[in-house]
Amino acid sequence: MSKSDIIYKALQKFPRKRITLEELNCICSDSVQLNKQIIELTEKGILIPIKSSGTNGNQKTPLFMRYTIHINTVQIPPDEIYALHPRLQANGYLFRNREQFVKNKIFLQRLSEWLTHHKSNDTMSRRERSFSIFGEEKELDNHLKLLECIGISPETLCCYKTPEQCFSDYIPVRKSKMTLLICENKDIWFNIRRLMYESGVCYLFDIKINGVIFGQGNDITGNGKFRSYVEYLCADEVRFLYCGDIDRAGFDIFLRLCKEVKELHIELFIPAYKKMLELSRNIQLPDSDDGRCIMPEMTGILSMFSVEEQEQITYILQNNKRLPQEILSYPVLAENMR
Repeated sequence: MSKSDIIYKALQKFPRKRITLEELNCICSDSVQLNKQIIELTEKGILIPIKSSGTNGNQKTPLFMRYTIHINTVQIPPDEIYALHPRLQANGYLFRNREQFVKNKIFLQRLSEWLTHHKSNDTMSRRERSFSIFGEEKELDNHLKLLECIGISPETLCCYKTPEQCFSDYIPVRKSKMTLLICENKDIWFNIRRLMYESGVCYLFDIKINGVIFGQGNDITGNGKFRSYVEYLCADEVRFLYCGDIDRAGFDIFLRLCKEVKELHIELFIPAYKKMLELSRNIQLPDSDDGRCIMPEMTGILSMFSVEEQEQITYILQNNKRLPQEILSYPVLAENMR
Protein backbone atom coordinates (compact mmCIF):
# COMPACT_ATOMS: atom_id res chain seq x y z
CA MET A 1 0.00 0.00 0.00
CA SER A 2 1.49 3.31 -1.10
CA LYS A 3 1.97 5.78 1.75
CA SER A 4 0.88 8.60 -0.60
CA ASP A 5 -2.73 7.45 -0.52
CA ILE A 6 -4.72 10.11 1.28
CA ILE A 7 -7.18 7.83 3.06
CA TYR A 8 -4.55 5.27 4.13
CA LYS A 9 -2.43 8.00 5.74
CA ALA A 10 -5.45 9.36 7.58
CA LEU A 11 -6.50 5.89 8.77
CA GLN A 12 -3.10 5.38 10.38
CA LYS A 13 -3.81 8.32 12.69
CA PHE A 14 -7.58 7.83 13.08
CA PRO A 15 -8.51 7.67 16.81
CA ARG A 16 -11.17 4.93 16.53
CA LYS A 17 -11.34 1.41 15.09
CA ARG A 18 -14.49 2.22 13.13
CA ILE A 19 -15.09 4.97 10.62
CA THR A 20 -18.20 6.20 8.78
CA LEU A 21 -18.53 6.89 5.07
CA GLU A 22 -19.21 10.52 5.96
CA GLU A 23 -15.88 10.72 7.81
CA LEU A 24 -14.10 9.13 4.85
CA ASN A 25 -15.73 11.70 2.58
CA CYS A 26 -14.31 14.46 4.79
CA ILE A 27 -10.82 12.99 4.31
CA CYS A 28 -11.21 12.81 0.51
CA SER A 29 -13.87 15.00 -1.06
CA ASP A 30 -13.10 13.86 -4.61
CA SER A 31 -15.84 11.24 -5.16
CA VAL A 32 -13.92 9.39 -7.87
CA GLN A 33 -10.78 9.07 -5.73
CA LEU A 34 -12.88 8.26 -2.67
CA ASN A 35 -14.57 5.34 -4.42
CA LYS A 36 -11.30 4.10 -5.88
CA GLN A 37 -9.39 4.19 -2.60
CA ILE A 38 -12.19 2.65 -0.51
CA ILE A 39 -12.51 -0.24 -2.98
CA GLU A 40 -8.74 -0.78 -2.97
CA LEU A 41 -8.50 -0.61 0.82
CA THR A 42 -11.42 -3.02 1.14
CA GLU A 43 -9.82 -5.53 -1.24
CA LYS A 44 -6.62 -5.40 0.82
CA GLY A 45 -8.51 -5.94 4.07
CA ILE A 46 -7.58 -2.57 5.56
CA LEU A 47 -11.19 -1.39 5.49
CA ILE A 48 -13.65 -4.12 6.45
CA PRO A 49 -17.29 -3.30 5.60
CA ILE A 50 -19.84 -3.44 8.42
CA LYS A 51 -22.57 -4.97 6.29
CA SER A 52 -25.32 -4.33 8.81
CA SER A 53 -24.76 -0.59 8.28
CA GLY A 54 -26.21 -0.75 4.77
CA THR A 55 -24.95 1.02 1.66
CA ASN A 56 -25.15 4.56 0.34
CA GLY A 57 -27.67 3.57 -2.32
CA ASN A 58 -25.33 4.18 -5.25
CA GLN A 59 -26.12 1.33 -7.65
CA LYS A 60 -23.02 1.84 -9.80
CA THR A 61 -20.51 2.01 -6.94
CA PRO A 62 -22.22 1.04 -3.67
CA LEU A 63 -20.22 1.87 -0.53
CA PHE A 64 -21.06 0.80 3.01
CA MET A 65 -21.99 3.40 5.57
CA ARG A 66 -19.46 2.16 8.16
CA TYR A 67 -16.14 0.28 8.09
CA THR A 68 -13.78 -1.33 10.57
CA ILE A 69 -10.17 -0.19 10.26
CA HIS A 70 -7.58 -2.98 10.19
CA ILE A 71 -4.01 -1.67 9.95
CA ASN A 72 -1.00 -3.71 11.00
CA THR A 73 0.98 -2.22 13.85
CA VAL A 74 3.81 -4.69 13.31
CA GLN A 75 6.38 -3.20 10.98
CA ILE A 76 8.46 -5.72 9.04
CA PRO A 77 9.93 -5.45 5.55
CA PRO A 78 7.47 -6.93 3.02
CA ASP A 79 10.45 -8.61 1.36
CA GLU A 80 10.45 -11.19 4.17
CA ILE A 81 6.94 -12.25 3.21
CA TYR A 82 7.71 -12.07 -0.51
CA ALA A 83 10.56 -14.50 0.14
CA LEU A 84 8.05 -17.22 1.08
CA HIS A 85 6.68 -19.70 -1.44
CA PRO A 86 4.03 -17.99 -3.64
CA ARG A 87 1.25 -20.20 -2.25
CA LEU A 88 1.81 -18.79 1.24
CA GLN A 89 1.36 -15.20 0.10
CA ALA A 90 -1.20 -15.68 -2.68
CA ASN A 91 -4.29 -14.37 -0.85
CA GLY A 92 -2.47 -11.50 0.87
CA TYR A 93 -3.39 -12.61 4.42
CA LEU A 94 0.17 -12.34 5.73
CA PHE A 95 0.60 -8.85 4.29
CA ARG A 96 -2.59 -7.75 6.06
CA ASN A 97 -1.70 -9.57 9.29
CA ARG A 98 2.04 -9.21 9.63
CA GLU A 99 1.89 -10.02 13.32
CA GLN A 100 0.89 -13.54 12.26
CA PHE A 101 4.02 -13.75 10.10
CA VAL A 102 6.19 -12.66 13.04
CA LYS A 103 4.45 -15.06 15.43
CA ASN A 104 4.71 -18.05 13.07
CA LYS A 105 7.85 -17.14 11.14
CA ILE A 106 9.80 -20.36 11.71
CA PHE A 107 6.75 -22.50 10.87
CA LEU A 108 6.06 -20.54 7.67
CA GLN A 109 9.66 -20.58 6.51
CA ARG A 110 9.96 -24.34 7.02
CA LEU A 111 6.67 -24.90 5.22
CA SER A 112 7.88 -22.64 2.42
CA GLU A 113 11.00 -24.78 2.02
CA TRP A 114 8.90 -27.93 1.79
CA LEU A 115 6.55 -26.42 -0.81
CA THR A 116 9.55 -25.33 -2.84
CA HIS A 117 11.35 -28.66 -2.87
CA HIS A 118 8.54 -31.26 -2.59
CA LYS A 119 7.95 -32.80 -6.02
CA SER A 120 6.19 -36.14 -5.46
CA ASN A 121 2.45 -36.79 -5.25
CA ASP A 122 2.69 -39.14 -2.27
CA THR A 123 -0.24 -38.79 0.13
CA MET A 124 -0.16 -39.47 3.85
CA SER A 125 -2.04 -38.56 7.02
CA ARG A 126 -1.76 -35.03 8.37
CA ARG A 127 0.34 -36.09 11.34
CA GLU A 128 2.61 -38.16 9.12
CA ARG A 129 3.06 -35.18 6.82
CA SER A 130 3.69 -32.92 9.81
CA PHE A 131 6.47 -35.18 11.04
CA SER A 132 8.00 -35.39 7.57
CA ILE A 133 8.16 -31.57 7.32
CA PHE A 134 8.84 -30.43 10.88
CA GLY A 135 9.99 -33.51 12.78
CA GLU A 136 6.93 -32.96 15.02
CA GLU A 137 3.75 -34.91 14.31
CA LYS A 138 1.39 -32.26 15.78
CA GLU A 139 2.92 -29.12 14.23
CA LEU A 140 0.32 -28.89 11.45
CA ASP A 141 -2.47 -29.53 13.98
CA ASN A 142 -1.21 -26.55 15.98
CA HIS A 143 -1.50 -24.22 12.97
CA LEU A 144 -4.78 -25.28 11.36
CA LYS A 145 -6.38 -21.84 11.66
CA LEU A 146 -3.35 -20.14 10.13
CA LEU A 147 -3.27 -22.64 7.26
CA GLU A 148 -6.93 -21.97 6.56
CA CYS A 149 -6.36 -18.20 6.60
CA ILE A 150 -3.51 -18.34 4.11
CA GLY A 151 -5.39 -20.76 1.86
CA ILE A 152 -3.34 -23.91 2.36
CA SER A 153 -5.57 -26.98 2.00
CA PRO A 154 -4.88 -30.66 2.79
CA GLU A 155 -4.64 -31.19 -0.98
CA THR A 156 -1.80 -28.66 -1.14
CA LEU A 157 0.06 -30.63 1.51
CA CYS A 158 -0.85 -34.00 -0.04
CA CYS A 159 -2.33 -35.15 3.26
CA TYR A 160 -5.62 -36.16 4.84
CA LYS A 161 -7.12 -36.10 8.30
CA THR A 162 -7.32 -39.57 9.80
CA PRO A 163 -11.00 -40.18 10.64
CA GLU A 164 -11.98 -40.02 14.30
CA GLN A 165 -13.64 -43.40 13.94
CA CYS A 166 -11.82 -45.96 11.79
CA PHE A 167 -14.68 -48.25 10.79
CA SER A 168 -13.63 -51.69 9.56
CA ASP A 169 -14.22 -51.88 5.84
CA TYR A 170 -13.33 -53.92 2.81
CA ILE A 171 -13.10 -52.00 -0.45
CA PRO A 172 -11.00 -54.00 -2.95
CA VAL A 173 -10.54 -51.09 -5.37
CA ARG A 174 -11.25 -47.52 -4.28
CA LYS A 175 -12.94 -45.52 -7.02
CA SER A 176 -14.23 -41.97 -7.40
CA LYS A 177 -17.78 -43.38 -7.66
CA MET A 178 -18.78 -46.31 -5.46
CA THR A 179 -21.68 -48.14 -3.85
CA LEU A 180 -20.87 -49.24 -0.29
CA LEU A 181 -22.96 -51.46 1.96
CA ILE A 182 -23.06 -50.69 5.69
CA CYS A 183 -23.77 -53.75 7.86
CA GLU A 184 -24.99 -53.28 11.41
CA ASN A 185 -23.49 -56.53 12.68
CA LYS A 186 -20.09 -58.16 12.38
CA ASP A 187 -20.99 -61.63 11.09
CA ILE A 188 -22.74 -60.52 7.90
CA TRP A 189 -20.02 -57.92 7.27
CA PHE A 190 -17.34 -60.58 7.62
CA ASN A 191 -19.15 -63.07 5.37
CA ILE A 192 -19.74 -60.54 2.57
CA ARG A 193 -16.12 -59.45 2.90
CA ARG A 194 -15.00 -63.08 2.75
CA LEU A 195 -17.05 -63.79 -0.39
CA MET A 196 -15.79 -60.65 -2.13
CA TYR A 197 -12.20 -61.47 -1.23
CA GLU A 198 -12.20 -65.21 -1.96
CA SER A 199 -14.50 -65.32 -4.98
CA GLY A 200 -14.21 -61.83 -6.42
CA VAL A 201 -18.00 -61.46 -6.42
CA CYS A 202 -19.46 -57.96 -6.24
CA TYR A 203 -23.19 -58.37 -6.87
CA LEU A 204 -25.42 -59.01 -3.87
CA PHE A 205 -29.09 -59.62 -4.65
CA ASP A 206 -28.26 -58.38 -8.18
CA ILE A 207 -27.02 -55.00 -6.91
CA LYS A 208 -23.36 -54.19 -7.48
CA ILE A 209 -21.42 -53.15 -4.39
CA ASN A 210 -17.83 -51.90 -4.32
CA GLY A 211 -17.25 -52.62 -0.66
CA VAL A 212 -18.72 -53.37 2.73
CA ILE A 213 -18.45 -51.44 6.02
CA PHE A 214 -18.96 -52.74 9.57
CA GLY A 215 -21.16 -50.14 11.27
CA GLN A 216 -20.54 -51.52 14.77
CA GLY A 217 -24.12 -51.15 15.92
CA ASN A 218 -24.76 -47.80 17.59
CA ASP A 219 -21.17 -46.61 17.07
CA ILE A 220 -21.89 -45.43 13.56
CA THR A 221 -24.40 -42.85 14.82
CA GLY A 222 -21.84 -41.07 17.02
CA ASN A 223 -21.45 -37.33 16.52
CA GLY A 224 -19.29 -36.76 13.44
CA LYS A 225 -17.94 -40.32 13.35
CA PHE A 226 -19.32 -41.51 10.05
CA ARG A 227 -18.93 -38.11 8.36
CA SER A 228 -15.24 -38.20 9.33
CA TYR A 229 -14.90 -41.66 7.81
CA VAL A 230 -16.59 -40.54 4.58
CA GLU A 231 -14.23 -37.56 4.27
CA TYR A 232 -11.34 -39.99 4.55
CA LEU A 233 -12.65 -41.95 1.54
CA CYS A 234 -12.00 -38.90 -0.70
CA ALA A 235 -14.50 -40.17 -3.28
CA ASP A 236 -16.47 -37.93 -5.61
CA GLU A 237 -19.72 -39.85 -5.29
CA VAL A 238 -20.68 -42.66 -2.92
CA ARG A 239 -24.04 -44.37 -2.67
CA PHE A 240 -24.49 -45.82 0.80
CA LEU A 241 -26.81 -48.76 1.45
CA TYR A 242 -27.66 -49.90 4.96
CA CYS A 243 -28.57 -53.33 6.28
CA GLY A 244 -29.37 -54.07 9.93
CA ASP A 245 -31.64 -56.05 12.23
CA ILE A 246 -35.38 -55.89 11.73
CA ASP A 247 -36.40 -54.68 15.17
CA ARG A 248 -36.96 -51.38 16.96
CA ALA A 249 -33.28 -50.85 17.71
CA GLY A 250 -32.15 -51.71 14.17
CA PHE A 251 -34.47 -49.23 12.48
CA ASP A 252 -33.69 -46.65 15.17
CA ILE A 253 -29.97 -46.89 14.35
CA PHE A 254 -30.70 -46.43 10.65
CA LEU A 255 -32.92 -43.39 11.23
CA ARG A 256 -30.45 -41.74 13.61
CA LEU A 257 -27.63 -42.30 11.12
CA CYS A 258 -29.71 -40.73 8.34
CA LYS A 259 -30.39 -37.72 10.57
CA GLU A 260 -26.72 -37.39 11.55
CA VAL A 261 -25.51 -37.37 7.91
CA LYS A 262 -28.53 -36.11 5.98
CA GLU A 263 -26.35 -35.01 3.09
CA LEU A 264 -25.34 -38.62 2.32
CA HIS A 265 -28.90 -39.82 1.59
CA ILE A 266 -28.30 -43.31 3.00
CA GLU A 267 -30.77 -45.92 1.74
CA LEU A 268 -32.05 -49.16 3.21
CA PHE A 269 -30.75 -52.17 1.32
CA ILE A 270 -34.28 -53.36 0.61
CA PRO A 271 -33.46 -56.70 -1.13
CA ALA A 272 -31.64 -57.90 2.00
CA TYR A 273 -34.57 -56.96 4.24
CA LYS A 274 -37.00 -58.73 1.91
CA LYS A 275 -34.87 -61.86 2.05
CA MET A 276 -34.75 -61.68 5.85
CA LEU A 277 -38.54 -61.45 6.00
CA GLU A 278 -38.91 -64.33 3.55
CA LEU A 279 -36.63 -66.59 5.59
CA SER A 280 -38.39 -65.76 8.87
CA ARG A 281 -41.98 -66.56 7.87
CA ASN A 282 -42.07 -69.94 9.58
CA ILE A 283 -39.76 -69.09 12.48
CA GLN A 284 -40.64 -68.16 16.06
CA LEU A 285 -38.74 -64.92 16.54
CA PRO A 286 -37.00 -64.11 19.85
CA ASP A 287 -38.00 -61.17 22.01
CA SER A 288 -35.87 -58.08 21.71
CA ASP A 289 -33.41 -57.49 24.52
CA ASP A 290 -33.73 -53.72 24.02
CA GLY A 291 -35.68 -52.36 26.98
CA ARG A 292 -35.86 -48.74 25.85
CA CYS A 293 -39.30 -49.17 24.25
CA ILE A 294 -38.42 -46.74 21.46
CA MET A 295 -40.83 -47.07 18.53
CA PRO A 296 -39.12 -45.69 15.40
CA GLU A 297 -41.02 -43.58 12.87
CA MET A 298 -41.74 -46.13 10.15
CA THR A 299 -44.03 -44.25 7.76
CA GLY A 300 -41.39 -43.65 5.11
CA ILE A 301 -39.84 -47.09 5.54
CA LEU A 302 -42.93 -49.28 5.39
CA SER A 303 -43.99 -47.84 2.03
CA MET A 304 -40.95 -49.52 0.44
CA PHE A 305 -42.32 -53.00 1.21
CA SER A 306 -45.27 -55.05 0.02
CA VAL A 307 -48.46 -55.19 2.11
CA GLU A 308 -47.55 -58.63 3.45
CA GLU A 309 -44.04 -57.48 4.35
CA GLN A 310 -45.42 -54.38 6.03
CA GLU A 311 -47.60 -56.60 8.21
CA GLN A 312 -44.57 -58.72 9.17
CA ILE A 313 -42.48 -55.68 10.10
CA THR A 314 -45.34 -54.09 12.02
CA TYR A 315 -45.91 -57.30 14.00
CA ILE A 316 -42.21 -57.54 14.88
CA LEU A 317 -42.06 -53.93 16.08
CA GLN A 318 -45.36 -53.82 17.94
CA ASN A 319 -44.55 -57.04 19.81
CA ASN A 320 -40.95 -55.97 20.41
CA LYS A 321 -39.57 -59.03 18.58
CA ARG A 322 -36.20 -59.26 16.90
CA LEU A 323 -35.26 -60.54 13.43
CA PRO A 324 -31.46 -60.47 13.47
CA GLN A 325 -29.32 -59.86 10.44
CA GLU A 326 -27.63 -63.17 11.10
CA ILE A 327 -30.53 -64.95 9.37
CA LEU A 328 -28.62 -64.03 6.22
CA SER A 329 -26.10 -66.79 6.91
CA TYR A 330 -23.02 -67.52 4.84
CA PRO A 331 -24.81 -70.11 2.61
CA VAL A 332 -27.64 -67.64 1.96
CA LEU A 333 -25.22 -64.90 1.03
CA ALA A 334 -23.12 -67.24 -1.15
CA GLU A 335 -26.24 -68.27 -3.02
CA ASN A 336 -27.19 -64.67 -3.67
CA MET A 337 -23.79 -63.23 -4.58
CA ARG A 338 -22.17 -63.37 -7.97
